[in-house]
Amino acid sequence: MGLKTINTKYGDIYDCVDFYKQPAFDHPLLKNHNFHPEMRSTSIPRRVNPKKKVPKVNIGLEGGGCPVGTVPIRRTTKDDLIRAKVYSEMHASKINSLLDDKPNTQYAVARTMQGINYEGVGAELNVWNIPVQASQYTSGRIKINNGAESIEVGWTVNPGLYGDNRTHLYIYTNAGESHCFNAQCGYVQLNPNMPVDGTLDPVSSYGGKQYGTTLSIDVDKSNNWLLQFSDPPVELGFWGAQLFTNLGNTATQAEWGGEVFSPPDVLAPGMGSGHNIRSSTGFDAFCDGAQYLVNNTVISPPKDLDILKDDKYHYDVDNRGEVEGKDHYLIFYGGPGGATGN
Repeated sequence: MGLKTINTKYGDIYDCVDFYKQPAFDHPLLKNHNFHPEMRSTSIPRRVNPKKKVPKVNIGLEGGGCPVGTVPIRRTTKDDLIRAKVYSEMHASKINSLLDDKPNTQYAVARTMQGINYEGVGAELNVWNIPVQASQYTSGRIKINNGAESIEVGWTVNPGLYGDNRTHLYIYTNAGESHCFNAQCGYVQLNPNMPVDGTLDPVSSYGGKQYGTTLSIDVDKSNNWLLQFSDPPVELGFWGAQLFTNLGNTATQAEWGGEVFSPPDVLAPGMGSGHNIRSSTGFDAFCDGAQYLVNNTVISPPKDLDILKDDKYHYDVDNRGEVEGKDHYLIFYGGPGGATGN
């Protein structure tokens, strides 16, 4: 039990756990860490975000969050942990399966060419809530990887993982032999008010008001990968360099877009807004202000990103590139779903 308990209006329970007793430090590679709750990064350049920003979703906990020196950890049952392990293993099994014969998972993403050392990735994502069945999920995310190791962050509707049909923030870590969602795999929570698996609210509506947030993953001078949320950026937490082999201090690829999963013989869910894309910020899921970090400099991607969609009949991605200036780099993605795997 934590030093304080927070019951959210969505029915989730968060315990305010002493910083040094959070799940991250159960990881064997973090046993001799020197991390502390006042850690902050000063070496990452400030990103320039789109001038036409959408209203921000809320993720902060009620009641002012957790006391100083503690962090919010979602209370879980044994069934929750079993479910999370199943979904983590499933996600790991297809982590590098883009365009392979994996009929249960579909992607619509734009990604950089390999051959450059990337130090970060970021974008503003609008957030959606798409109906899915208990065994399905739909997500929009940014991702960075080096070989088999990767980190991703975004929004998701994943009732199998969270036990509800609301839209949540999520992270996924694939580091060495470890791979899992959220706070169970070496990710160190710093922020006392914003949990990494919190409910995102409100969400965007098709042809109506859009809501979203800016997300980024950047390596700092200590080779830790820092997760930032919102604009101006707020540090949520980090992945220690000790967790990684390939992804120790640099990545070889950055990626923006959407992903869905459905079991065999079940109609796949929608992606993004759940409609065929119209390349419009009022109707589509998007990554706006898409940027990456190279040599400690924030750069907009080139127009010739790799466009990958393994079900072109039900999902699409449109890399519009720079629109209205270099800080307004737009990538649209989504689709209605409807295919079945086998």
